[in-house]
Order: sequence, then C-alpha cells, then structure tokens
Amino acid sequence: MTSHTFIERQETMLGPSASTLSRRARSSLKCTSNALWDVLNDIWHPQSNPHGYVTLGVADNTLMQQQLLFRANSSFEMSGQHLALNDTITGSPRLKAAIADILSRYLHPSKLLRPSHILATNGVASAIEHCSWALCDPGDGILVGRPYFRGFSRDICLRPAARLVQVSFEGVDPLGISAVSIYEEALINSSKQGCAIRAIMICNPHNPLGRCYSQSFLIEIMKLCQRFGVHLISDEIYALSVWREGQDGAVSMNKFTSVLSIDHDGLIDPSLVHVLWGVSKDFGANGMRLGAVISQGNSDMLESIRGVAQYSSVSGLADCFTTNILEDERFVNQFIAENNKALAATYEYVVAFMDRHGIPYARGSNAGFFVWCDLLTPYLKLQPASSFDGSEKAKAIKNRELLDKLSRFKVHLGVGDDFGSEQKGWFRITFSQSQEQLDEGLARIIDALRY
Repeated sequence: MTSHTFIERQETMLGPSASTLSRRARSSLKCTSNALWDVLNDIWHPQSNPHGYVTLGVADNTLMQQQLLFRANSSFEMSGQHLALNDTITGSPRLKAAIADILSRYLHPSKLLRPSHILATNGVASAIEHCSWALCDPGDGILVGRPYFRGFSRDICLRPAARLVQVSFEGVDPLGISAVSIYEEALINSSKQGCAIRAIMICNPHNPLGRCYSQSFLIEIMKLCQRFGVHLISDEIYALSVWREGQDGAVSMNKFTSVLSIDHDGLIDPSLVHVLWGVSKDFGANGMRLGAVISQGNSDMLESIRGVAQYSSVSGLADCFTTNILEDERFVNQFIAENNKALAATYEYVVAFMDRHGIPYARGSNAGFFVWCDLLTPYLKLQPASSFDGSEKAKAIKNRELLDKLSRFKVHLGVGDDFGSEQKGWFRITFSQSQEQLDEGLARIIDALRY
C-alpha cells in the first residue's frame, strides 16, 4: 500500500489541523496514533497497577534480563570517547569487529565476514528502512509473504515511499519450496501492474510463525532473485533464538540457515544479498536500539546508506554497551544457551495451555518468541448458533467483536490483520515473558472468549 493510498483511506480519522501538514506527515500521524501507546502507558503490574493492560503483543524477551543487567552493571565502563561524536555514527570499529565475530561463530558465513561489510544502525527498523530507501525508488515494490512482521509496512513504506507488495499463499506453506513459484508469480504480476519489484524480504526465523526457512528454500529464492535481478533481504534478528529441532507432529522443524552461510558462487550475484541483525531479540534488549545492515558484496549500497546514516546514528552508550557484551565470548555462549532453554520451556507452557483450552495454533515453531494462534474458532464455538451464519461478513463482525472483548479485558495481543494474515481471527502471542505475566494474560484471553 502506498502512503498516498493510505492517506486517502484514513483522512477522515485525523484532526482538523492535519490538513496543514504534508501528505507524508499525515501518513506518519496516522501510523503513530494507534492503541499501542495507550497500552504502554497503562502497563499491568501485579501490585502497582493490577488493572492495567497485560501485553503479550510486543516482541520483547524479558526471560534473561536479570542476567544481562548483572553482567552489564558489574563491568560496564564508559570513557569520554563515548560521549563525543567520534566514529559511532555507523558503529565503532570495535563494535563492527564484535558483530562480525559473533555472527561468524553462529551464522557460519561461507566467506569471511569483515567489519567493513557491516553498518550499524539504531535498531533493525532503521536497517530495514535504509534498505528500502537504498534499493527502491518511490513507487517501487518489495515482495513480502503473508503473514509478515507488522513493522515491515511502516519501515518499507512510510519514509522511503516504496510499496510493500503482499504475497498470498492460499493454503500453501509460506516457508515451503512450493512457495517460491508463488513469489515468482507475484513478482511478474506486480510488474505487469506497473510496480517494479526491487527486492524480496523474508524474516528468518519467521515472525510471527516462529519457524526457520530450509536451506533448499533459500537456495531456490536466491535463484529466483538472480533470474529477475532483484535483491534478497533476510531479516535474521531471531537468528540466535532457535530453541529446538526435529518434528512437531507432522510438521518438520528446520534448523536455522543464514543466507550468509550459503555459497553464492554460481547461484546469485553477491551484490543482491543483504542480512539484517540486531541485539533487540537475541539479547532481550529492545531498548538498546542497535541493529546492523550486512552486505558482503555491495559496498556501494553501504556507502549510500552511510550518506544518510546521521538519521540512524548509534549512540555512544549503545555502542559501548553492546561491544562490551559481545566481546565476552564466554558470557555470550552461556547467555544464548540459557536463553534458548528458557524460551523452549515457556513455549511448551503456553502451547500446553492452548491444547487444554482447545485453541488451534500453528505447529512447527522452533525459534523466536511467538505462538500464532486462532482465537476466533473457539470464540465462535461458544456463540449461540443463531448469531453466526458462517459467511465471511459474519466472521469479520465476530472478529471485531472479539477484538473489542480482548480490549475490554485489557489484554494486548498481536492482531492478525496487522500481520497480513490470510484468515480472520489469528493472533500473535509473545510467550517470552515471566510466568506471572503469562498466567494473567492467558487467563484474560479465556475470559474474553467466554464472556
């Protein structure tokens, strides 16, 4: 959706002074006026605010916060250098070296990953926006498969003025090999309709499905990008949060494969491949605001981003903190292992709850923080037969009703419509929270379904 179309649809929802603003400013105004800020200003606490919102809708991992804080507070020292501008706009040399080191150890790049391949930003949202700005002219498109991380629509479109072109799979596994031909069809159709596709963007591990793309899928999507000369952007922000492998019923769980680990020779022009990573998820540090654009074969793209990097400058504090942590290899290895063990345990706790209460959820998750679940189906089962005729219109009405009830019971979830869900009634639940918060949030979900 272009920002132009977005404004035309939402114009009547803005205040009277909005007409004095530019079109892009009105688009930003609408994007920032959402319920999330109301939720964050009224967060539940068992003692100080028991009637506030319980959020299971923000992609935050609090399971290892105390360990990270203890490590940081016991050995974190800043110097005057970190208070000056110096070399931190796109990351200090030490920071880039530390990122290159940890990603080399865990992502196993097929070619040596150098600090010069890395450009640091104040979060992966800025990294996404930079890629959209650098690769797309206004009106050009980036293909994104449904469902997708809801922030993609903002980061790809809002300021770069590119278009997020949704790919619908209609029952085909969006992470399966057969999905590649659907990407190709969407690419061709979009071009025929006047929107040139400049990139395909994936989130691996996937948000919100919590699964990893197979190596065979990645190879085929690279071949597709090479054939059409489009870029592949792989958002790997959950790369170190993979907590199990094997089978989940009939669903196979792929181990994580970074696109950096695949030898590009004879497969794809390296200048078309880019990876994004950051500390927000794998280290439970959303507030640190530190991400990275990694491109081993396109120095021109990195240099173009450097020209506007003042707008996404990494703070000296974030640079120093992150470097200090990442350089401690022993701590990092132990932290990641314990984090993944904690994630696996909390996931099993939440899906056991889902099973007990008859709530369908997407199988095969083995990474990230999410359960992608269908709350509308159990909600409809509890409704009088006469109140639902089975039509799509009736389903949409009931979905709106369910959303209102969840809000009334003050539980905040990721709403499927915001993620481009192909079916009504699906929600993203973030399970990487304390058991006390999970219990309160899950209980409120059941209350919303029943009453």
